[in-house]
Amino acid sequence: MNIRNPMNTRFGRRRHNRQQQQQRLSSFVLDRHYFVIQITLVLVTIFCILAWFWIHIATGLRRGDSVDDWSGGRLSSSSVEVVDEDHPSSFADVTAGPEKDVTTTIVQEPYETNLRIDSVVAFLMNLAELPPQQLWDTFGMDDDKNDGSNGKKSYGKDPFSLEELEQGHCPSGINTAEWLPPRPWNSEELSSMFQSKAEELKTDKEARNEETVLIWYEHISKAGGTTFCGLAKTNLGQSLVPKYFCMPKRLDSDLADGRVGSWTNEELIGYTKRESHLLVANEWDPFSHDKLKLSGRTLDGKKFPLDPQHTSPQLLFVTTLRDPLDRLLSAYLFFGAGESPSDFGVWIRRNIGRLPKYRIGEKGAFRCNIARYNVIVWRYSGGNLEHPVSRPSSQQQETQFPLPMTDGKLWRDPFESAIRALSQQDLILPMDIMSKEEGQEAMRRLLGWGKVAIKEGRGKGDRESGHIVTTGKIQNSNAREYLNEEEYRFLWEANWLDNILVLWCRAVFLARLHCNNI
Repeated sequence: MNIRNPMNTRFGRRRHNRQQQQQRLSSFVLDRHYFVIQITLVLVTIFCILAWFWIHIATGLRRGDSVDDWSGGRLSSSSVEVVDEDHPSSFADVTAGPEKDVTTTIVQEPYETNLRIDSVVAFLMNLAELPPQQLWDTFGMDDDKNDGSNGKKSYGKDPFSLEELEQGHCPSGINTAEWLPPRPWNSEELSSMFQSKAEELKTDKEARNEETVLIWYEHISKAGGTTFCGLAKTNLGQSLVPKYFCMPKRLDSDLADGRVGSWTNEELIGYTKRESHLLVANEWDPFSHDKLKLSGRTLDGKKFPLDPQHTSPQLLFVTTLRDPLDRLLSAYLFFGAGESPSDFGVWIRRNIGRLPKYRIGEKGAFRCNIARYNVIVWRYSGGNLEHPVSRPSSQQQETQFPLPMTDGKLWRDPFESAIRALSQQDLILPMDIMSKEEGQEAMRRLLGWGKVAIKEGRGKGDRESGHIVTTGKIQNSNAREYLNEEEYRFLWEANWLDNILVLWCRAVFLARLHCNNI
């Protein structure tokens, strides 16, 4: 018979109780440690979120945004009222008359690549603030009329890597180049939609351009606009392009040129509902920044949500640029036909003297802007670049060129807004290579155009090679050959802002053509 020892039983219970107490204590300590760790992780997460938020607010404020600009997100409902936030004052809207906002949903988000555009602005602004002699040397303008003594073109310090790009090479480190802006965020999507719709409308004459994507061509006078319009009519067909040099007619107007640059967005929407045209051209008025909204873009780098009902047209923005002095001389030879070289300065001065009479969208003095210095900056700043009008002093002769505007308070803001507007263009074609292999390839990629010989539309010239003019004959507008050295140097420095923009846009065009994933 097995008899338990009472002492063993009592001590066993005590030992068991102590073990349970130790286990409970250990569990409590572990639970406490886990709790502390969890609280710490939560606090660290909250701190990181707050730090990210305030860093981005600080970045936005440095660019001139308000704190409210950064408080939005995406709206889940398309029925929410529009909340349109004003642009900085330097990006003022210049469309004529009051305009209702036609986009139905907007909560603006920071454009993720906006800091790259800020970098471009800073890079170009630094060039613009160089003394004239230094800028002249930077671009190598002194080397035998920019052809080099050995027949090789000189690029000076080559700030845009043009020497490699002109040879078809992609420069090393191009992805980090401070001057290279990102492509517009929806450029490829709109390009695909445009090409698809163009094929549909060309084969089905009864089809309507309901989900409208059309080309907005910014036609800077004497910079290849007639050639581009001829290419459009050849590749799209005359029925899909406005008849009068690609410029649309305004409703209830007898004028062939409706001055589309002065239209409100609502007027353009109405036009696309009446017509199946795939292109409109603006020649005489400044570029309206408000048109960027129709493609979901803004100057300050934020996405502007597109109309989910597709009731408004989406635009592909295209322009052609030309050497500023060659363009100015070409305008003089065309509009001041028959005048002698000594009258070039008189012609410029007289047109600049008419600038106070110019009003956007009106007939009076609308051609005087072709004689402006830095016309590209004026055009893409929305018409905000002033050009002081002054009469020649007693020491100046009437034939001398008018003095340029050099006050930084007058040109810095327009120059910045022009840079930002040009960064939102889908294609900027250098005029001298528009009809060459590089230009043809760029138009094929974006627009689906494969024909270079101009078979349709108005104009005279070499239709097979794709170079025509409005009337008369193609003339030699080489300003370096036409002007003496002193005159050329004076006008080059007077148009220093446009010279920077033309070389920059040329480099961007070639980089996107020759480099992958740019």
